[in-house]
Amino acid sequence: MAKSQVPVWLTGTAIVVALGAGAVGGAMWGQNNARGTQLDANTAKIVAMYQTIDSQYYEQPNAKKLTDGAINGMLASLKDPYSTYLQTDSKAQLDDTISASFGGIGATLRSENQKLYIDSFTQDSPAKKAGLKVDDQVTAINGKSTAKLSVTDAVKKVRGDIGTKVKLTIKRNGAAKTLTVTRAKITTDTVNGELDATNKTVGIISISTFSDPTAKQFESTVKKLRKQGAKRFVLDLRGNPGGMMDRALQISSMFLKNGQIIMQVQPRTGDKTVYKASKKLDKGFKVTEPTAVLIDGNTASASEITAAALHDNRNVPLVGEKSFGKGTVQTVNQLNEASELKLTVAKWLTPKGQWIHHQGLTPTIEVDYPAYANTPVISAKRLDTNSTGSDVRALQQSLAALGYNPGEVNGSYTAATQKAVTAFQKAAQLPETGISDQATIDMVTKALAGKVAANDNMTKQAIAAVLKIK
Repeated sequence: MAKSQVPVWLTGTAIVVALGAGAVGGAMWGQNNARGTQLDANTAKIVAMYQTIDSQYYEQPNAKKLTDGAINGMLASLKDPYSTYLQTDSKAQLDDTISASFGGIGATLRSENQKLYIDSFTQDSPAKKAGLKVDDQVTAINGKSTAKLSVTDAVKKVRGDIGTKVKLTIKRNGAAKTLTVTRAKITTDTVNGELDATNKTVGIISISTFSDPTAKQFESTVKKLRKQGAKRFVLDLRGNPGGMMDRALQISSMFLKNGQIIMQVQPRTGDKTVYKASKKLDKGFKVTEPTAVLIDGNTASASEITAAALHDNRNVPLVGEKSFGKGTVQTVNQLNEASELKLTVAKWLTPKGQWIHHQGLTPTIEVDYPAYANTPVISAKRLDTNSTGSDVRALQQSLAALGYNPGEVNGSYTAATQKAVTAFQKAAQLPETGISDQATIDMVTKALAGKVAANDNMTKQAIAAVLKIK
């Protein structure tokens, strides 16, 4: 089961560039061994502290909390937000993101009037094979009611280990039934492509993250669009927070001539490793068509590697906003089945040797989002005339952008705001209560995302730029 779609303009920077732990991780381990005397002295101090607390503290301390506290304290001293100790849920989330797969039933959910429905299926979906159908209302998961559950919370309950079972109680044509679905490995689409609606020779390809299947999905998307008539491409990396470095290398190599520099990695020793385009990386698949790249403030890390490689080597125009600026590389080292260490081990530099950390990539053609695209996410599940604060302000901003008059945008749910909500509910065919329940908030968010997409001046500018390339 996939998470509900979040507009690009609502996503944040969360995923890191990851090197294989073997190469860089091994090199760092060798450096530590060379500093054996100092390391032993520092380790002895830590062990002595642990033993003293464990034996003398007036209450018996929790051993796990002591260990976790020591690890987190060491990482906090680095003052590096990308070096973190991941356990259980956070570890699983990163692992799922890197693999772009999870244990699920191969269906998406939607919320309507505070009820959950099956919205679509993936190919070879276990849910579909078990007898579920689009528009089935999901009333219970493993015997527990879904009333008041958000899509996100329901997804968490449906997902689980591959091979395990989940029971969904559904209502179809007024009749209730319970179906058992065996969870399977579900692979997420990280690449999507389509021809531009007005110019069918331009293929627009968006990459959401650089995960395990991304390079293969990208190659198949390019081939599909070529068959449909694409002669030029716009590569949309907006909102892409990064991911696996080797996938960024593979995709970048597809656009470059063999031997051209993709990036440089510099550990603290100062000895740079230079990565170049090659048949080994791209398996001989090349994209030579004119290309433009879309970037914004959430284009980070691995996506910046690809954008910089194309710009520096092919003078590919970068269209949009300045990118995020994450110029470091992390390894992910598994400590045990339930925990792993994500550690910054090097800087990465563009082909021309620029370190973009905290600087970002400057667009060739600067285009801003419309002001309403920066409207904050509404986190509340219900807002009414008793509500005040930032969520109400975000609701008012959203309604104003959609053409409804909420009165003064002041964070207070006034009579004018209630009237605007009622008008929106009428247009959206929702119960006209004037109260912003979860269904109303979801529809407002969806409508605003639709308006952002419909007024996507960045893409229009990128298409215009790529059409000028000879």
